[in-house]
Amino acid sequence: MFRTGSIGSVSPQVFDHKEARVRPSRVSAGLLVLLAVLLAGCASADGSKGVAIPDSPVGKQLRWYLEAVNRTPIAESELKEHLSQEFLEEIPPQKFNEIAQGLAKLTVDELSSTEPAELTGLTSIPLGQKYDTKISVGTDGKIDYLLFEPK
Repeated sequence: MFRTGSIGSVSPQVFDHKEARVRPSRVSAGLLVLLAVLLAGCASADGSKGVAIPDSPVGKQLRWYLEAVNRTPIAESELKEHLSQEFLEEIPPQKFNEIAQGLAKLTVDELSSTEPAELTGLTSIPLGQKYDTKISVGTDGKIDYLLFEPK
């Protein structure tokens, strides 16, 4: 699970599996899942396997992320353009880059829910590891929530 806060609403969020909704919680819980993803042996994949990513604020950020994980380290100035301030306070650029490097060539296998500010679906890396994935953006269009939960 890779999770962050929000610059728009300035409240941390975590994925609630029972209701499949974003719920307020502590950022540290997201960091633990994020570390679990790294320890699971994240490797690489390539893009979106023909899955249509919506042309919405969150879709644009997902496309950016899929591209950015393939060219780490990402400059702090670029991260500030795409990630909420609270996200970066909880997951600093160095940690973000370590995680992103482990998810190089991440592929979107399917999108099960598409809203203008939130996407839910399934992603994978070439080694075959699949992840339940959720990404959302705040009112400013910056990523305020990002989840990769090993399946």
